[in-house]
Amino acid sequence: MATTVKRMKPESDPHGEGTAWRPASSRRLILDAARRKLREDSFKEFAMESVATEAGVSRRTVYNQFANREELYCASRLELFETIDQALSDIKFDVEQPVEKMLHRFCTAGIAILLSPESFELRASRARDRRSFPWIEEQYDHRIDEPLRLKIEHFLLSLMLKGDMEQTNPSPLADSLLSAINACVGDDGKAEANLKQPPVFSPSEIAEIYLKRLHLRVNMMATTQAA
Repeated sequence: MATTVKRMKPESDPHGEGTAWRPASSRRLILDAARRKLREDSFKEFAMESVATEAGVSRRTVYNQFANREELYCASRLELFETIDQALSDIKFDVEQPVEKMLHRFCTAGIAILLSPESFELRASRARDRRSFPWIEEQYDHRIDEPLRLKIEHFLLSLMLKGDMEQTNPSPLADSLLSAINACVGDDGKAEANLKQPPVFSPSEIAEIYLKRLHLRVNMMATTQAA
C-alpha cells in the first residue's frame, strides 16, 4: 500500500508537458508557470503579467486561456487537488493482514500525501489566501482530510465485523489518527511557517501509539504481536 503522489504523464494528459516531438501546449505552460509563482506568492501578489513572463508567452496568450487571474489561480489549485485525489484512491486496507502492518502502511501513505509538493502548495495557499478563497480550505477538508478519515473508519468497522475488535464508535478513533498524522507534518491549518517543519514522529511510531488505543480482541493482539 505504499503511496506516492503520481504526476500525470504527457501522453495521458491533453495538456501534457510535451516532448521533443510535441511541444507543450500554451495552457500547460501557463498552468505550470502559475504553480511556480504561487509556491511563493499569495493571491494578492499573483499577476497575469508575471505568469506570462514566467511561461514565456504573451499576456494575450494567457488571457486567451484564462479570463482573469481568479480563474487561473483556481485552475492551478484544482489541478493539485486532482493529483492528490489519485494518490488517495491508491490507499487500500486488507483486513486479512496484521493490524499493525496496515496502520503502518496507512500512516506512511498519509504522511507521504501530506508532505507531497501538491499538498504543501495547497496548504500554503490555504494559509495565505483563506479570506480570498475560502473554498480551498473547504475542498482540502472534503477531498483530503475527510477521505483519509473515512478510510481508517471503514477499516476499523471491518475489524469489528470480523470480530477482531470490540464494538465501539470508530469516528473518534479515526479522528485521532488523522489529527496525529496532521500534527506529525506540522499542519494546524493556520500558520504557513508550521508547514516547513520536519515530521515529528515516524509512521511506525504513530502506528504503535495508535494501536494501543484500539480495543482489539485478545486473540487479535497475539496475532499482531507475532507479526
